[in-house]
Amino acid sequence: RQAGLIGLKGHSSLGGIRASLYNAMPEAGVDALIDFMKEFVKTIA
Repeated sequence: RQAGLIGLKGHSSLGGIRASLYNAMPEAGVDALIDFMKEFVKTIA
C-alpha cells in the first residue's frame, strides 16, 4: 500500500509478491507495478 498499489499478496508457500494482471489493467498501472517490482528486487530479494 505504501507504493500506492493494492491487491498484492505474498505467495503462500514461496513468499515474495504475487500480482494478477487482466486485459483491463491500464498501462500506467502495469508501469507502476514494474517500477515497484524493480525496487522490491533491489531492497528485498
